Amino acid sequence: MESLTSEARRRALALYADQIDDGSGGPPFDGTLLPYDICPLIEVVQWRLTMVDQLVRGELREFANTLNAWRGELRRWYIWMGVMETFSEEDAWSLQWEFVEPIAFKCLFNPSAARDRFTFVATNAFHQVRLAADETYSDRLDGDPKKAGAKPRFLSRTQSEEQLVRLANALAHGAAFVDGVQSLDGEGYRDFTRNFRNLSSHAIAPRFNVGLTNTVTRRVVNATKLVEQRNGTYKEEEIAGKQAVRYGFGGTPPLPMREMFLANFEEFEKARSCFMAYVEVLDTALGALPASS
Repeated sequence: MESLTSEARRRALALYADQIDDGSGGPPFDGTLLPYDICPLIEVVQWRLTMVDQLVRGELREFANTLNAWRGELRRWYIWMGVMETFSEEDAWSLQWEFVEPIAFKCLFNPSAARDRFTFVATNAFHQVRLAADETYSDRLDGDPKKAGAKPRFLSRTQSEEQLVRLANALAHGAAFVDGVQSLDGEGYRDFTRNFRNLSSHAIAPRFNVGLTNTVTRRVVNATKLVEQRNGTYKEEEIAGKQAVRYGFGGTPPLPMREMFLANFEEFEKARSCFMAYVEVLDTALGALPASS
């Protein structure tokens, strides 16, 4: 791939700057960022423990920040795709490699990250709500170490979400909120993106727009043998209970970047709706707690 000329790079950056500055060319966002302080009841209810208001408020703020950052990344991705289309194919590839792929790469990690963050943040908050509402409730979470001073135990996504379900089901609208969380990074999205996130972390991920990866495949299949037929020909038949390794040419095709953008944007919209659902559950639960003296 040839490098961009200085002139082409300057022209691309100028086109990008014009659109990012004037707000044109972006996808149909609602135009507002998630607010930094969206749940004022956190500061006025009586928690069982000190500093819990800072824990719940701080994690809510940071989560809002991560979703707002995802929104900004999507807008930059969208504008860069439009800029690329005004260049020759060769220059567009160079622009994609230099400016666009780092944004797309991060965005494709966001649905999974958002799902796990929702579980982490909501588990902490709902646990503290339960502590404040029920003096007999024990301050114990599934990931707590069995020995004092030991590291917290790692929970799988399934285990973490099972704990969240137990906590959320006791709260108004909690079950609907969990359904929203579990809709993120679903099987359909993972299939559509060809498991990009997992392969990027642990193997070789698909490329964007052009180029094959994993051109040679390795599979474990049922073993076969050639069996002579009555007419003198041979037919391949499976050997019961026996396996074999088969190598062949395959290849993972590239991911169309615009299609990936649209799928990722849909995940962002789901995450944003899920955030508002979380705030509704938290607000309702806090409204039933006594006010701080």
